[in-house]
Amino acid sequence: MKGIYLTGPNQFTLQELNDPVPGKNDVLIKVRMAGICGSDVHLLRGRNPFAAYPLVPGHEYMGEVLQAPKNSGLRKGDRVTVFPETACGKCPACKEGRLIHCPEFRFVGVRVPGGCFVEKLIAPRERVIKLPQTMKDEEGAMVEPTAVAVHAVQRGGVTKGAKVVVIGGGTIGLLTAQAARAFGAAKVVISEPIAQRRRIAEALGFKLLCNPMEQDLLAYGKDELGLADVVFDVVGFKKTLEDSQAMLRPDGTLVLVALPHIEGLGVPYQPIFAKELRVIGSRTYFLKDFPLAIKLLQNKKIRVRPIISEILPLARFHEGLEHLERNPEKYVKVLVQPSP
Repeated sequence: MKGIYLTGPNQFTLQELNDPVPGKNDVLIKVRMAGICGSDVHLLRGRNPFAAYPLVPGHEYMGEVLQAPKNSGLRKGDRVTVFPETACGKCPACKEGRLIHCPEFRFVGVRVPGGCFVEKLIAPRERVIKLPQTMKDEEGAMVEPTAVAVHAVQRGGVTKGAKVVVIGGGTIGLLTAQAARAFGAAKVVISEPIAQRRRIAEALGFKLLCNPMEQDLLAYGKDELGLADVVFDVVGFKKTLEDSQAMLRPDGTLVLVALPHIEGLGVPYQPIFAKELRVIGSRTYFLKDFPLAIKLLQNKKIRVRPIISEILPLARFHEGLEHLERNPEKYVKVLVQPSP
């Protein structure tokens, strides 16, 4: 079988790899559709400090069951996605599905082999999640990033009538905005400098769109919302952190969805103290976020097709990667088909 094999920073090629051999508790999956995540770009370029080479990268995907354990509730032909995290399985966090909080947490396709840019793979039954048979391949491949958004919105405590700001209109920002709306947000402002991404947001039904390169985001937010109940920072710069705090009402909530790029720059603590703000990290997701993400995709509360810029065969993986890196004005999300 063929797959993308990564041996070190910038050292990855499409290679012929050995077919995976499933153990007694493993599910053999044909990967039908996979997404290139921003974190994959960092991994491939050697900018991920958690990387463990060599491995097959990738963690956003859906596929078709080729072989499953007896009495597993799965059968050949079932459409599935996979929860791409591993941990000890024994601690309280693991038992509650909060693998991200386990001291032995590892991300598949980053620190653990088993990434999805390959024609076939195996995954433990307990991490395989069944999809509706009617769900489209591209929707199934977007369950994982949708779970990121669902988790962030729940961390932020968005409820009916909430006033929300999303800073950053890339894949996760657009999914987070939709998740906030699905959870009942009355108004959602999206701040995004790239015109194509604002057009996608508009196609998804959002009207309060700010270009922070040409408009004063704070003034725009004040005019449209007053002060926000929840702000999602999906960018992670010092400027966006400062703007987020300024836009929040007293007792408001700031959710950091992006890895902050603020080390050594100082954190503006005064507004946090003065307005009694809650600042919450949202790194990935819990196991329980996947079924909810699937439900929101299935009932079209979250739409992903407008976000997807292109779908390529696995043999053109390098091309898709270059599009994301060199032309972010045009490309938002790129999917590949290892085994169409």
